[in-house]
Amino acid sequence: MGKGKVTVIGSYAAALFFKSETLPAVGETVRAEEFIESRGGKGSNQALTVSMLGCTCQFIACLGSDKYGQDALEMYRQYGVNTDMVKIDNEVPTGIGAILIDEDGRNSISNFLGANLRLVKKDIDTVQDYIKGSTIVGFQLESDLEMVDYGIRKVHSMGISTLLDPAPAARLSTDLYPYIDYIKPNEVEATFLTDIEVTGVEDAKKAGVWFIEHGAGTAIITLGDKGAVLVTPEISRHFPSPNIKALDTTGAGDIFSGGFMAALSQGKNIEESVVFANHAAALSTRRLGVVESIPNLKEVEDFLRKSSLQS
Repeated sequence: MGKGKVTVIGSYAAALFFKSETLPAVGETVRAEEFIESRGGKGSNQALTVSMLGCTCQFIACLGSDKYGQDALEMYRQYGVNTDMVKIDNEVPTGIGAILIDEDGRNSISNFLGANLRLVKKDIDTVQDYIKGSTIVGFQLESDLEMVDYGIRKVHSMGISTLLDPAPAARLSTDLYPYIDYIKPNEVEATFLTDIEVTGVEDAKKAGVWFIEHGAGTAIITLGDKGAVLVTPEISRHFPSPNIKALDTTGAGDIFSGGFMAALSQGKNIEESVVFANHAAALSTRRLGVVESIPNLKEVEDFLRKSSLQS
């Protein structure tokens, strides 16, 4: 993999992780055994992943002028993510999230979007020339939804592929789907968007068909440790997840999206890109945190080779 150019438009949030034996029930307090202050946000996680996997990545977002925003800019410098078009807002705090994790790696998350909502439709017009030359542009739903809708339509009309990771789940305009080249929900989001209860592979295939029938170019439904299902007008295929013991699944979906965009931008076909993304996401679950868990290109390629030898 070389120097494909990917743009991610989306969210950043500081991340506070608390790991305990169990997740608290309503009204219950549990003692945390571990605490980590990290950095997250779906758009940010995807941009960092793209860069870690050997591609040129530019990030378009809005941060507060506070400590968390400054920490984010320093992180992007360290990871080689271009931030020329990151806005700084002096009135609203940077986004922040609290993540509770149990001993099995399951999580509950509460997010404050903050400055993420200050990235608006007019900003898409401002960065239009900046986006040119991208192989693919990634979006999520942790930002102003009108901006996301407008941005997807604008980018697609420029002849650039679009990927939507529809999280957190929100209703989309039905006429938006033809502008989405790749949609990548997990089983919960696919259930919400299609009203098809997705609990396994066959349900995911049905949901994928629903997205295609509504105009999306390609649907990829991720199923956690069950892997991912790819549906296009020509293909309906399940890709099992590599066998690995998960410590923390937080951010794995973002790393899948980043891995998929990175692979696709380097000329891999759709099926190869799903396999690559599956392995990148699986590797990320071995470590606590999100940014700390993003694998580098060598790790993913070594894991792919090992998996191919075992299959």
